[in-house]
Order: sequence, then C-alpha cells, then structure tokens
Amino acid sequence: MIRLPFLQKNPKRPNKFITLTVSSEDVKCAVFYDDPEETKFRVLGTGRQPLEKGSVRAGIIIENDDVENAAEEALKRALENTEDDVSCVIIGAGNPTVLGITTTVRYKRKTPHLPINDKEIARLYKHIEDAANMEAQNEYSTTTGNSEERLEVITTFEVLLKIDGHSVKGLEGNTGQVVEASVYHAYCPAFHTKSLQSLAKKLGLDVLSIGSEMFCTSQWVRKITPEISDYIIIDIAEDTTNVSVVFGSVIISTKFIGLGYKHFIEQISEKMGVTIDESKRLMKSYLTRTLSEPEMDVVGGCVREAVKIWVAGVEILFGEFSGVKTFPSKIFIQGAGAEIPEVTQALMTDSWAKNIPFRNAREVSLMETEGLPVYDSTGTIKDKSWFNNIVLSIIFKEMFES
Repeated sequence: MIRLPFLQKNPKRPNKFITLTVSSEDVKCAVFYDDPEETKFRVLGTGRQPLEKGSVRAGIIIENDDVENAAEEALKRALENTEDDVSCVIIGAGNPTVLGITTTVRYKRKTPHLPINDKEIARLYKHIEDAANMEAQNEYSTTTGNSEERLEVITTFEVLLKIDGHSVKGLEGNTGQVVEASVYHAYCPAFHTKSLQSLAKKLGLDVLSIGSEMFCTSQWVRKITPEISDYIIIDIAEDTTNVSVVFGSVIISTKFIGLGYKHFIEQISEKMGVTIDESKRLMKSYLTRTLSEPEMDVVGGCVREAVKIWVAGVEILFGEFSGVKTFPSKIFIQGAGAEIPEVTQALMTDSWAKNIPFRNAREVSLMETEGLPVYDSTGTIKDKSWFNNIVLSIIFKEMFES
C-alpha cells in the first residue's frame, strides 16, 4: 500500500488533475482527464516556461519569484483549452532532492500462537520508521555535510510482509513466529516541500501529493513490465544524474552526482567557442543528424569527451552503494540526456564497469512515454523531457484505485 503524507483525508476524486515539475531549465504543467470509461488518462493541455539561469539548482528552488512567474505562465498555457477550472495538482519533487530508502525489520514473536493485533503492528511500523529516519538523516548528512536539516517523508510504500517465510497481504489477525516487513520511504528536505506547497498556494492549486519522480518511474515499470523486477534507473537530468537500484520492483537506494545534460552542452560551448544557446542548438541538430558531416564530427568529438567525464562519475557513484552485492543487469535511462547515443554506448561497454559486480552483460533501454497508459490528445508531448510529468499520474491511480 502506498501512503502519501501530504494527502488530505478521504479526498473526493476529481475528473481532472495537473502534474507540475520544476527543473533547472523550466517549469512544466500537464492537465489530465480521468475518464471512468477509459483505461488511459487523456492529456488535455500542456505548458512549459523556461527559467532564468540559477533559479533552480539540483532540483532546489533558489529564486522563488522567477519560478512562481514561470509556473503561472506554464499553468496558463496548460489550461487554455480546458472548459472548467482544474485545481488539484500532483507536484514532482525533483530526483536529486529525494532520498529513497527501503528498510527491513525481522523479528521473532514470543507468543507465536496468538493473533497479531493492531498494537503489535503499530510497534513494528514505529520501529521501521525510526530506523529509516536515522538511516536517511545519516546519509543526508554524509552527502551534504548538513546534519541539522530536517527531512520529511513524502511517500511510504509497503514492499513486503512475511510470516514464517510466507508472503501475506496483512499482518493483523495472523499467527506465526517470524515476522518480516519491508517499507520504502522517500524523504525530502522540509524546506523544499514547504517551497513546493507555497508555490501551489500562490497558483491557487490544491496539493493532492508531493511525489518522488523516481518512485513513480519504478511503479510504472512494475505495472507495465511486471516480469522485470530487478533493474537500475538512471535519470540524466539537466544538472544531475540520479541512479536508483531496484530489487523486487522497489527502490532500495538512490544516489546522484552533479553532472547532467548541461555538462554535455557546456563541453560543446567550451570546445567550439560558441554560446550556450548555440551549443543547445548544435546538440539538437546533432541528435537529429541534421548537421553537415564536418559539424557532426566536431560536435560528436565534444560529446565523446564529455561522456568520458560523465561515465567516470557514474562509476564512482556505483561504488557508493553500500550493501549491494551484485547489481541488476537491466538499466533503464531517462531524462534530458538519455537520447544521446554515446551515453547508451558508454553504459554498455565493459571498461567503466569492470570493478562493479553486475550479474550479467548489461542491457540498456530508453524509457518511453509511448508505453505508458496515457493518451496525448494535444500532440505536444513529443520529447522525453515530459516523462516525469507523465509518470507522476501513477500517484493519482494509487490514491483512488488501490
């Protein structure tokens, strides 16, 4: 069962809702229609508005006014063709701002013949919560050097429940000696969740949930390809690369490095002596192979140099995952930098991963919006940058269909 701490109790199911994401490049809004007679959500409108440089860094809002103005414009565009007001919103907490941890507790009961009651369950979950909070705070402190910042849970999800080695749907009323429970927690700095709540309030929106984008991705994989339960998600965002290790369809741990799509753009700009805007144009033309042959060679050389630095950072990042004996061989990539072919090629070569214990030869796949149960009636969702807005809709399904 998924739990969303920011969700109001017993909310009425709306027929339309918004997903809102904030990256270091822009603010994006998508409006969804929940047709009870259809299995897919329908996208009614989208809006994207660029941000000034430095307004958002690694998912954290720095310049509130610029983000608010951009969000207001993106929302206005998204709602242009809707006939009535839409006020319910699901906000994505950017992947570098979220710390995902799965905690497992296993214990022997002194009275295995007696049914498990609600008090025992409460003690178990309190123990799991305390252990998760301590682990999250320690990891956040180690990563950022900040031991004072308060973390807030934005999502919890029951991974498994077992009694005497057998999976059960619930504990209450069952008997047995050995109880095992695993729970996934997604944490976010409290100041960031407050910023997102404040943004929604200024936009006149009611927050249904603040969700982990990486968790939503894992949930969609679980629903669409249930035969794949162990894998890695690599999100190459604008200014970070975020890596999650997934076992049994649930994220075990997530880490990130400060290298993303911007790293590739800046490399082209530096090596070719062009502006950042021109570098972006060259990259887009390079990916669509619309440059001249000499230009393709020059830009390709810049990209390959950037990939060497990027993949070295990814190698170091994998070494920071503690407690993972072997890594899944299936890798899903997403984000702004996922469509760079040299990235996929680098991830599939053996050189960077020779000291990382993968189970088998790596298989790398690009996450596609086309495979998700969403119908885009606007024709505007044509690139992978909309992926997080789309996958956030899984939260709506979990809220009202679980």
